[in-house]
Amino acid sequence: MEENEGLYKQKLCYNRTLGPYQCLSLPWWIRTSKQIYLARHHCHLEPLICGEEVFKRIHDDLLEAQHSVDIITWGFDPGMVLIRGERADDGTRYGDLLKQIATRKENPVTVRLLLWHDNAASYAIQKNNPGLYGTRVPTIGAYAGYFNETHDQYNRAWFDEIIAQKIPTIVMQTREVALKFRDPSLAGEKYKISLLDGTAGSIYPTHHQKMILIDYETPARAIGYVMGHNSTTDFWDTVDHRFQDIRRETLYSKNPAGRDTKLSAVIDEAWDRYDRQMQMMSGQTEQPLTRKAERLGEFFKKYAMAAKPYQDVSLRVRGPILYDMNHNFCTGWAESEEATSTLMNAIWMTSPGLVVKAALAAANAVAKPSKTIHPFVQSRSHLKAPDFALKNCHHSAQLLRTYPAKQEKSIKECYANLTRLTHHYIFIQNQYAQYEEWANYMMTCVFKLRRAGYTKLIYVFILTSTPETDGMDLATYDVAERFGQSETMKVEHEERVAKAKRSRTRMPITPATLEQCGIKALMASMWSGAKHPKSTKDYEETYIHAKVAIVDDAAFTVGSANLNVRSMALDSELNLLSEAKDVAFDLRKRLFDQCTNNVGPAQFGDMEKTFEDWLTLMKDNKKAMANRQPLIGQIASFHVDRQPGSPVI
Repeated sequence: MEENEGLYKQKLCYNRTLGPYQCLSLPWWIRTSKQIYLARHHCHLEPLICGEEVFKRIHDDLLEAQHSVDIITWGFDPGMVLIRGERADDGTRYGDLLKQIATRKENPVTVRLLLWHDNAASYAIQKNNPGLYGTRVPTIGAYAGYFNETHDQYNRAWFDEIIAQKIPTIVMQTREVALKFRDPSLAGEKYKISLLDGTAGSIYPTHHQKMILIDYETPARAIGYVMGHNSTTDFWDTVDHRFQDIRRETLYSKNPAGRDTKLSAVIDEAWDRYDRQMQMMSGQTEQPLTRKAERLGEFFKKYAMAAKPYQDVSLRVRGPILYDMNHNFCTGWAESEEATSTLMNAIWMTSPGLVVKAALAAANAVAKPSKTIHPFVQSRSHLKAPDFALKNCHHSAQLLRTYPAKQEKSIKECYANLTRLTHHYIFIQNQYAQYEEWANYMMTCVFKLRRAGYTKLIYVFILTSTPETDGMDLATYDVAERFGQSETMKVEHEERVAKAKRSRTRMPITPATLEQCGIKALMASMWSGAKHPKSTKDYEETYIHAKVAIVDDAAFTVGSANLNVRSMALDSELNLLSEAKDVAFDLRKRLFDQCTNNVGPAQFGDMEKTFEDWLTLMKDNKKAMANRQPLIGQIASFHVDRQPGSPVI
């Protein structure tokens, strides 16, 4: 991660007559040898934590839209409710809201929806757009489980309607990451991968960006979102992550559509007739028939589950940064294609279809690049970044991407630069902490600081979830071990110790050894629990989907990129970097308070006590769960105890 270090060298000029006309400041803005977006000024940035907060703002902004709504997302669930009452389905569905603003008489808007979708095979694995294949295909389900029949049927009918272009002002297109970009993107990256599972996983690089752009044509009204959140129902949650909150979606581990088969109906009827005859023969008063209700109740009891708690962060933005967001959207739109019907998707997946598709791709590859500008892109070309400047707003921001088609890795450089500029603490809240190159680079940067005479400790806070598959365990362990957290992953730690003893090689790094190098680090997960827990089932881990890094209360990045090889190199991603100190500090306070009921020190204050308080609380909550006691705050020590699987990217 040090290949661009030389681009950040600064010089101070001094004129004896005029005095200094330049001053040095930390170079937060990203520099690479490739063309990337520049920093934009006079912006306004507003972090939004968890789905309840972000989806309400999106809902309200969509209702106020007057011209256009542009959406990029990894997954889209038209049946999700953005603002919820007492239940998950208590409110207006996302799909209905889009139809409402697209078809109203006054100020109807054009909605452009850009989704990642490769083919039926990748969709069956990822399930990122539940219902996409419509009413003619058996239920595939959603990423976190099956929806109830009402939600499922709504989604399938909605996608059928949009793909059939029955609402001309809602246009949906899809795009994929061409496999020809895979090997160049992974060149120079270090990772472990199994021959079968890992290779299969890397076959499907994804478009993982999430952003919304509203009324770009009217700069004074234009609003954008740079998001960690996917637009699917399981991402709705509150900041307190209430245990078993019924406002989170009820999902099913088994397809509810299969619970009421014709055979089941026949059996119910037979038993009901038998019960009725027995009542008549015994002279009992005729009772209501309950067989079906009882069977359905048993199904719900056995297979129904509340969606797990979800932690995520997004940004609502205004100002010149929207100019670059529009460029990113227009680039994706020009590269995309019209969403096709179920039949066409099926045809493309046949052997002849794959041959034709490959031939078309080859023909496009050798064809001369077209100089024709997409009409949609041309329609916005008259707008320039200064048109969006907000006179009374002083936040600055830089849009960053991982974009395989352009060989752009500015998000990776962002993490590298934040790491080299860390002088007191770095806070990481990320779905995955699996990028060993970053962990090694942190050690290198701190070593350089110590060699230069800097003696202040660097505090590293890492919040991440238990890896969702055992194939991610080894990559997570590599990061944990570098930060003295080897013992948090029991199986890997014991194997590493045994190997070190056999071969007389280096033992895992301990916290004491790490502190001698100038770093104190912790790894935690987020949990919620019942008010009066009685068993282990009264606690549940919060799924951390956020992609946040904050450094020294001075700078931060938020977006779609995980801390792993996929997001740094293989998938398309979108992040925002800012050195708005007030926003960085406020975001740190809110996240710390959410985790520990304590905002931490004053801005730029010493993190020593806060760090020790976190360690104590993490251990206390781990003990509380073992003893069936209520939790304080939402953090507990990171811990994995299972056999690692074959590594995947």
